[in-house]
Amino acid sequence: MSRLTRFIGVLKRNPKKSIFFTAVLAYGSNFIKQKYEEKQMMRSLCEEAMAYGEEPKHLGEADRHITVLLNPAAKGGKGKAEFDHYCAPLLHLAGMKVAIVRTEHEGQARDLMEIMDNTTAVVVAGGDGTLAEVLTGLLRRSDSAEASRRFPLGVLPLGHTNTAASAVWGFRNHPKPLHLAEATMAIVRNIRRPLDVMEVTPLPESTQEVAPKPVYAASVIEWSAYRDAAERKDIYWYWAFLKKYMTYVFSIYKDISWDCSAEIEYSDPCSGCSRCRSQDITAQSKSPEKPQRWWMAYLPKAKPVHQKTEEEKIDYSVIVNEECGKTHTASVKNTSDLSIQTRNTLHSLEVPSYALSLKTGPVDISAFHFIKEGWSREWSHVITTSEEKIVGELTLKPTGSLKTKEGKERELNIDSEAFEVRPMSIKVKPSAVMIFAPRTPPFAAG
Repeated sequence: MSRLTRFIGVLKRNPKKSIFFTAVLAYGSNFIKQKYEEKQMMRSLCEEAMAYGEEPKHLGEADRHITVLLNPAAKGGKGKAEFDHYCAPLLHLAGMKVAIVRTEHEGQARDLMEIMDNTTAVVVAGGDGTLAEVLTGLLRRSDSAEASRRFPLGVLPLGHTNTAASAVWGFRNHPKPLHLAEATMAIVRNIRRPLDVMEVTPLPESTQEVAPKPVYAASVIEWSAYRDAAERKDIYWYWAFLKKYMTYVFSIYKDISWDCSAEIEYSDPCSGCSRCRSQDITAQSKSPEKPQRWWMAYLPKAKPVHQKTEEEKIDYSVIVNEECGKTHTASVKNTSDLSIQTRNTLHSLEVPSYALSLKTGPVDISAFHFIKEGWSREWSHVITTSEEKIVGELTLKPTGSLKTKEGKERELNIDSEAFEVRPMSIKVKPSAVMIFAPRTPPFAAG
């Protein structure tokens, strides 16, 4: 008791020590409370997952086989540890057969999806880049229409950037353990909903003999000076937690994409009509029927097993949209920020599933405004936009300089993956794939 009295007396006589001790005590208490809540959450979810695993199966019912494509380099190597702690136990307790494939190089996830088979679902354990590779591999398949339904995707936000996952699960900044566990439980509960995807196809050059293949992304194409500055953050590691702010200060002296000028040809968005869905209508009307023997006419007709989705129930042949297919042109000049987004981003949640958001930033910005805007994006994640158009399909033809002073090709980001800036056509593919996610996305700050 005397020691405690002396300790309290020291704190009273030394305000600095008192403040330091109070701060340490508050931090420690909050850390212990957070860990306790995480443990209680995991205990509750583990019990639920175990209940799924103990459910009796019908005779002949196959086991659920989950293939996890894990990027071990995600989040600087921390992604694997988070997967092992918050995700893997729930999958195993649910009685699933889990095959974990660690990707070892760029493009491996795409190559694996092109030959993926003998699994009931694919889980993407990584960030935007890994998800984009999986989407590209899946939708480049010759049987993509059937495979995109046969292989629903689980999305575990374990990367440095998780744009699509943040829109699905409603978190900002970095995901919490709750978001990782809930994303895993959506797989266990087998809750699915469609996800819109963006198809990006480079326009062929006159010297090319083979047409370029499209790439697919879930969220955003970003071509801007802010993107180039953000790519330089790791260079200023010696600024510690201030590096993400100081990079904008130093970048004003660098050769980044100050001029994102382009000629854009776009069409108005259309939810579906006899014009844009004519190919689908023709394909349905000309769908081949199985040959029948003469004696099959005397057999009772079997009831169709396939249940039509809401999309298939719509008769587009009777819908007329005179504006469908009409194109418009626009010129973007002297802007340092241009982005094209689907509704799978927190900044474009109101965009329809059949449309894209074309956003441009202020023109001819000064160094001061560039630093101010960069700091605002890092601090509050608020992006200043001077103009936004809701479009259907679009063709982007850059008119600014496509090379740096050193002669290197300028780059843009497609879901956090770097690509050369070049002419391209972009369109959205509504409900292109199925993902494990809540039916009603919780778009709330986390």
